[in-house]
This record gives sequence, C-alpha cells and structure tokens, in this order.
Amino acid sequence: MNIQRVACVGAGLIGQGWATVFSSRGLEVIIQDISQELLNESMERIRLNLNFLEAHNLLPKGQADRSIGKITTTTHIHDAVSHVDYVQESVPDNYDMKKRVFKEMDDAAPAHAILASSTSGLLMTEIQKVTVQPERCVLAHPMLPVHLMPAVEIVGGEQTAQETVEWTREFMTSLGKTPIVLNREVPGYIVNRLQAALLREAIDLVHKGVASPEEVDTAFCRGIGLRDPLIGPFLRIHLAGNGIEDFIKNFSQSYCYRWETMETWTSIPPSAIEPMVKGVRDMEMVRKKSLGEIGAWRDEMLVKILNLIGQD
Repeated sequence: MNIQRVACVGAGLIGQGWATVFSSRGLEVIIQDISQELLNESMERIRLNLNFLEAHNLLPKGQADRSIGKITTTTHIHDAVSHVDYVQESVPDNYDMKKRVFKEMDDAAPAHAILASSTSGLLMTEIQKVTVQPERCVLAHPMLPVHLMPAVEIVGGEQTAQETVEWTREFMTSLGKTPIVLNREVPGYIVNRLQAALLREAIDLVHKGVASPEEVDTAFCRGIGLRDPLIGPFLRIHLAGNGIEDFIKNFSQSYCYRWETMETWTSIPPSAIEPMVKGVRDMEMVRKKSLGEIGAWRDEMLVKILNLIGQD
C-alpha cells in the first residue's frame, strides 16, 4: 500500500510524536484537535522535536524546516481524514471517546485508508464495533517518546483484515520503527503488561517500607535496567541459567519463594499513595529539575543509547 498522506487525530504528546515521525519521513501530515490553541501548542512541540532530531544528526541538515512545512492543522475530523491514506488516532484512552472518534473517521476517510489507534490498553475488537469498515481498523501502539522509541505494537481486532495488519507492519518498518505484531489481543498488550507488573511490585516495595522510590529506581537503573536495552526477560534467564532448561531446573523453586510473597492487588492501595508521592517528590532529580528538564535529559540519554545499540 502506498501511503503518502496521513492524519493525526489528537494532538497531545502522542499525536505530536507521530506527526514528528511522519513529517520527518517526507509524508504530508494533517493534525486535528478540538481547538486551534491546542494545535498551535502542538506545532511548537513538533518543531522542537524536529530540531532535536536534526541537532543529534537523526535528520539531515535543513530537514526540520522542510518537515514542519509538511504539516497542516484543522479542528474538524472530517477535514483531517477525508483525503488521506492512513489515520493515527491518539485521543484519551476511553472507549466512549474512541468509539465516537472512530465512527467519525470511518464515515469520512477514503475506503482504502487504514484507521489505526495509539491506545495503550484498550481492545480494537470493541472500538471497531461502531465502524462500517471494521476490517481496516488496527491498533498501532507506540512507546514514549514516539519520535525516538523504535517499538510499535500492532494487533488487529476480531474483524480486522490480515492485510491491514500486514500493511501497517510494512508502513511502520518504512518509518524506521520496529513493529511487534501480536498473535492476539490482550489488555495492555506486551509492553504495558510488563510495565504494570513491574510497577505493582515497585509500589509494594515502597508501601511495605523495603525501600524508597529513589532506591527502587536506582536498583532498576543500575541493575536490570542497565542490560534491558540488550536482552529481554527470556534471553536473560537463558544466560543466567547457563541455558533455559537448566534455569527452569535450578531456579524454579527460588522464584516460587518470590512469587508467593508478591502482592496481586489490582488497584493502588490508598495507604501506598502518600509514601509513593512523598518519595518521588524527595528524589534528587525531581528536587533539582523541572518535568521539562527531566524529559530533555531523558531524551539526550536515549539518543546515546540508541546510537550505541544501533551499532550491534
């Protein structure tokens, strides 16, 4: 499928990231949100993103200005999607809102256009129920910051055509992304389910007074996080156990002791909130830097890591 014109419905942080990616690859982009004020703010953020990419040699010199020239804005969904080949929806994660937006997009977009959602946890099977062409609806979930993180999780709903999934995979590959196609739907997909499990244990360690938020973050960043850009959980245990079979034989009982003492709650205990909030506010970086400064520092470090692992 030849994709030349794309629409970003929703101009928040995720939509801005997608518009950065699309425009930096030479595509014509139209961004939609509910007010021109929001769109103006988004355009400033996109310009900063593009300048950042150019400054770090991730775009050729002069490409940032050319890319920003590829973007137009509108406050009407119909105008945004009526002449495009691909739509990336990034409105808040709420079924009612997603369904309303998808119905509007399905009514207005050309019959050949793919309708993709950036949702971080909802199911396409439910969202696509309101559309006349559910076969062209697919989930394409990015990682933040979208313009830097390569991974995109792709999965269709029950009525999604296999060719839609394949076209989306090919499109993401052409953008320089690393598509991960799931075999079936599950709330939160892969990345956010892993993050949810990790976050629950991190919160519980603070709640039970085992460690502060800063100590938990340090343990992660200087421990498993340091090797996470290189190997995932399965390759880790394959190496740690001198082979996956030996790991299962030698460490299963040890892991049972850990799992038996871990919590299984599905909502944050009210008594955990105060120590968690206080602990984060007391972190050295949080005390010394604004949210914007922390984000900028993270992005600078991400570029260094991406450059390193890109060398294989």
